[in-house]
Amino acid sequence: MSRTPEYDDKTLRANIRLLKGMLDKVLKKQASPQVAEIVEQLQRQFTVLQRDNNPAKRRQILKTLHNLPAETLSEVIRAFSLYFSLLNIAEESTQLQHRRHQIEKNKHYWRGSFHDTLLAFKNAGISAEQLQPLLDDLHYLPVMTAHPTEAKRRTVRGALRSVFVSHEKLQNSGIKGYFRDVALERLQSQIQLLWKTDEVRARGMGVIDEIDSGLFYFPLSLFEATAQVYRNFQRALVDVYGSEAAAKVHVPGFLNFGSWIGGDRDGNPNVKPHTTALALRLQARTIAQEYLRRIDVLHEQLAYSHGMCQPTAAFLDSLENDRELLGDTAIALERNCLQEPYRHKLSLMKFRMHRRLELIEQRIAGDSSQTDDQAYNNIQAFHADLCMIRESLISHGDQAIADRDLQDLIRLVDVFGFHLMQLDVRQESTRHSQAVAEILSSGLGMDYLSLDEDRRMQVLSEAIAIPGGLGYDASELSPATVETLDVFQVMAQMRREIGNDCFSRYVISMTHSASHIMEVLLLAAQNGLAGRIGGQWYCHIGVSPLFETIDDLNHIDSVLRGLLSQPVYRALLTASGLRQEVMLGYSDSCKDGGILASAWGLYRAQQQVTAISDAEGIPCRLFHGRGGTIGR
Repeated sequence: MSRTPEYDDKTLRANIRLLKGMLDKVLKKQASPQVAEIVEQLQRQFTVLQRDNNPAKRRQILKTLHNLPAETLSEVIRAFSLYFSLLNIAEESTQLQHRRHQIEKNKHYWRGSFHDTLLAFKNAGISAEQLQPLLDDLHYLPVMTAHPTEAKRRTVRGALRSVFVSHEKLQNSGIKGYFRDVALERLQSQIQLLWKTDEVRARGMGVIDEIDSGLFYFPLSLFEATAQVYRNFQRALVDVYGSEAAAKVHVPGFLNFGSWIGGDRDGNPNVKPHTTALALRLQARTIAQEYLRRIDVLHEQLAYSHGMCQPTAAFLDSLENDRELLGDTAIALERNCLQEPYRHKLSLMKFRMHRRLELIEQRIAGDSSQTDDQAYNNIQAFHADLCMIRESLISHGDQAIADRDLQDLIRLVDVFGFHLMQLDVRQESTRHSQAVAEILSSGLGMDYLSLDEDRRMQVLSEAIAIPGGLGYDASELSPATVETLDVFQVMAQMRREIGNDCFSRYVISMTHSASHIMEVLLLAAQNGLAGRIGGQWYCHIGVSPLFETIDDLNHIDSVLRGLLSQPVYRALLTASGLRQEVMLGYSDSCKDGGILASAWGLYRAQQQVTAISDAEGIPCRLFHGRGGTIGR
């Protein structure tokens, strides 16, 4: 199939000229004397050097830089930093414009889009019915981290986004004359503000700053982008397979978000158990605020009147149940909407969500003692209310309206729950070994660290099955072990407070043996997260071993086969209902063995994990820990 060229050089060059010209104006007016001239000189010299890699010309560039005063050199570096940021914006804006033109002219979406992928499936003979198993197994889970390679301030990232948005508006050919001049002035002023904004933070980021930074983009763009993803998929499904076939396909919730911020104590020793609780509560506040905003939008839209529609009996029953739950409070809330059934329901729903937000605020402030029966205390109740409204709208012929903002909100609830992001907890393996050793020493007088691997696995398997956990004297434990155990206590508490899906995996750094995974499960069992009762195994935690050194990657086969051969572990994995997740470390393996050895080790490790998964009949998921620079 022929495709429109992916690269529009003419448009890209025009966009670069526009932004570069605006930066040049800023430098001439706002920078120190001669900075603009030096920047232009260096750009010319670099251009010549690219065409002819002459050592003499390279020395000339270095001479220009070495002769600059420190203050001038600093401004030159800042100018180039901003220049390259503007180049990225020009590229992104050009690509967006190109994709839109593809859709308008060719009725074909860009390579890799939902539309393009589904069309390739259809051309390969995959029917809509055959598509369902593929969708049911689809899961996309981007994970947020507070990575040290991300140096840009949030203020700078926000300012760059403003430049992108303003520049993107200029791509509209309908903006002409006075309105284009206004748009150009706005863009020029935004670039000037960027020049006057310090790229370096005045102080180092604390854990709370990192959490806030991770949450920043959700209300700004990710909530709307998430809803748009599902709308685009549904539209592509209809376009490719037709509305009748598409109606038989169930689009599952294939998108979720994860986070390490506030859970990764191996990467940041300042992350404490209370930090993990705070991270989840701040996430819960962010999503509750978004739900309130979207309830307001629906309240504004669904202005149906009694007599103009006939809600379902189930909807009217739920409305009465809410009134009974809220008592006298409902009388004040419903005063202005008694003749509008959906606004009536949404008013009561908003009150319940607001009460939830107030509870979250109290817990963030340190008071976890309060409860509220009138608040939404689980995501299932909120989801059920939204689905009740949707079914009622469809019953009286208003599916087109139900499929818009209401369906978007239902999708967001499927994706974000009350937790927003599933938090991973990460700790280094020796912390768990030491904690288990202290517990067994205190409770049983056993020298755990002197045991070989087979004996450790036997002891751990037996200890996990003890109802109520092992008995020991907590006063004999070291502060480090107490903190390790507190993490599991917080995990149990947050599951009760926020929901069962608030955690994704417990990641073990430097996993060298199968016993390292079993140690975590024993510590989890001490806080009711795993164990056996009434002859039935239960497990509310997923453990992900992280293999990151070359040696660990070489031993991944023996570790996983040893783990999966243990009946207790297999029973716990089955009880959890989760796939076995294995994390591969790209950074440490590269530091340990170099780029080539790392790449080969990672490739072989993926082959081995897949082979073991197939041989053992255990579904497996690979977590590629390769955030950060392009080189990784």
